[in-house]
Amino acid sequence: MTNTTGLKRKGSALLIAGALWPAAAMAQAPQDCDKVSPLAVVAASDDGSFDAEYGPKRVFDNDFDPDSRWSSEGAGKQITLDLGAAQALRAVGLAFYKGDERRTGFDLEASEDGESWTSLIEGGQSGGATTAIERFEVPATPARYLRLTGQGNEASGWNSLIEVQAYGCGSGEVAELNDGSDTARVSNMSKTGLDLRIDVPPSENFDLSYWKLTLPADLDGDGKVDEISETDLAGFSDDRYFYTDPVTGGMVFRTVPGGVTTSGSSYARSELREMIRRGDEGIPTRNDDGTPTANNWVFSSAPEEAQAMAGGVDGVMRATLAVNQVTRIGEAGKVGRVIIGQIHAKDDEPIRLYYRKLPGNKFGSIYFAHEAVDEADVFVEMIGDRGNHAENPDDGIALDETFAYEIAVRGEERDGVIHPMLHVTITRDDGTVIEAEPYDMSESGYSVADDFMYFKAGAYSQNNTSDRPERDFDQVTFFDLDVEHGR
Repeated sequence: MTNTTGLKRKGSALLIAGALWPAAAMAQAPQDCDKVSPLAVVAASDDGSFDAEYGPKRVFDNDFDPDSRWSSEGAGKQITLDLGAAQALRAVGLAFYKGDERRTGFDLEASEDGESWTSLIEGGQSGGATTAIERFEVPATPARYLRLTGQGNEASGWNSLIEVQAYGCGSGEVAELNDGSDTARVSNMSKTGLDLRIDVPPSENFDLSYWKLTLPADLDGDGKVDEISETDLAGFSDDRYFYTDPVTGGMVFRTVPGGVTTSGSSYARSELREMIRRGDEGIPTRNDDGTPTANNWVFSSAPEEAQAMAGGVDGVMRATLAVNQVTRIGEAGKVGRVIIGQIHAKDDEPIRLYYRKLPGNKFGSIYFAHEAVDEADVFVEMIGDRGNHAENPDDGIALDETFAYEIAVRGEERDGVIHPMLHVTITRDDGTVIEAEPYDMSESGYSVADDFMYFKAGAYSQNNTSDRPERDFDQVTFFDLDVEHGR
């Protein structure tokens, strides 16, 4: 028995007792079709063998939710759409359920009267790359009815359509239809709903034009730690230390204990360094006298001449990330520690943001260190305890848990004097916000003419005592990273 859903109409056809009956006289489709528009679908029917939850009416509701679909199992199953009147058909749009994961076979026909059918597409196949509308051009054809015959998909015998759309000219024109691209799942895209590709190097998902990369290795054998410039970082990937996660599309930083280090550190890193110059090598990374260049930034409390020389004044770095693994072997004071974000000055570090999870704990802590010039670090705990023998923090952050941080320096005027204030915020995946008390850096020694700043982000290991680097390492995945500065 035919199952039909839609409007009962007067005129060229009637929907009577659930069946589709052609009228004696059909309206004539227009002969000219210079301006192609979406055409209204007023009803849909199949042979009644559709899945009980997924009936024909779902293919023309302009809803691209995967649960709003028509599904019928078996090669040869058909669905028929009524355009309400004779139209000049020029194209058909089909959105396939799981269209980003598999290809679906189909045939397509058109009819003016519901009895005589003209083949439009025989042996058609979806692209297998998206759940949005795929548009198939067809010869200009007078049509009131469209009939799709499903031939199953690569994974099973099911025929499943999220939406069907028609395009052409005629009295059934409608102003606008959504093509589903705003919510579509696309092959080679993150399976977690992120707008990230999984088949490209990190530079194609993230703007890395203002970063250089330091790796925990000497791949070229020159006796120095490898650094990939902001120019060379375009298209760069290394499946050991810096690559795109094949599931999420995130930017993965992996560093190993005992890896090659920079000259000023005994800890290895896979980490980005901000380069405001964006590849303009005419701008030096630093001046010999320590004054800023246009490649770095300064606090708004710095002298005016330093602000004029710098590439920016004050700044904020925002990141969304997950820590996937930390070291589990080594000295008690070093195990499980990794720096995930920094502000680095000429010689010191106004902030190092740490994640730390001890081997026996389920969750990790987050804290930061402020290093004033020539002074000992001041530590500020935000989540959990930074201690070497801390108990499991009940409110801690688990490995692979997504969270966000914001590190910002803003000048705030007090009694006519600009105070450089450090603001640090953590946002949990459930929306919970943890904000540290603003830290006044007025007495930290950075408001001078011969110092400068740059942001860093990635995985900077703080354990160099593990003897199992092949399986004991730090890994951090970033899903978003952005920096901005004022003048």
